[in-house]
Amino acid sequence: MPYDYRAEPILGGALAYWRKKRGSRSMPSRRDIDPVDVPTLLPNLQLIEIVGGARFRYRLIGTALVQAFGRDYTGRYLDDLVQGPRAQVVTEVYNTVLTARKPVFLRSRYHTARDVDLIANRLYLPLSGDDSEVNMILGALTFDFGMIAAVAGAWGSARLAPDGAEVEVMNVEVA
Repeated sequence: MPYDYRAEPILGGALAYWRKKRGSRSMPSRRDIDPVDVPTLLPNLQLIEIVGGARFRYRLIGTALVQAFGRDYTGRYLDDLVQGPRAQVVTEVYNTVLTARKPVFLRSRYHTARDVDLIANRLYLPLSGDDSEVNMILGALTFDFGMIAAVAGAWGSARLAPDGAEVEVMNVEVA
């Protein structure tokens, strides 16, 4: 059965907010995003800054993410937090947001620093100061605990239902 991100108040709400803020542009800017507008989403949000076109720094990490992953990584760079296959996959996903200039949905399995298995459902939304080049990514994440059997391998993905033409689905596998 396909996973429908729109059934999630957080992911569906984040996409609706992003669409509203972009208006007639292809994507909103960071200046358009105001946490006061979305207090119920804020614990599940992250802001990722693109630094030098190749590095990703976490500028904002919501409290639900800190709780789920077992640490606050605000201000840290992706390449300081994870290495190897997981870093490659996350970099690929972020780079897809940069090049496609569209939202990307990803569902994956984690074993956290708190020794908890979970499935993370992520929607990554591009932000741009000039409506051309992505300079930040707004991430919205939700978590399913105790459902690891639903996702095969170290990473898994889910199809959007229905079609979801605006959102690209990443099908990634890491051994």
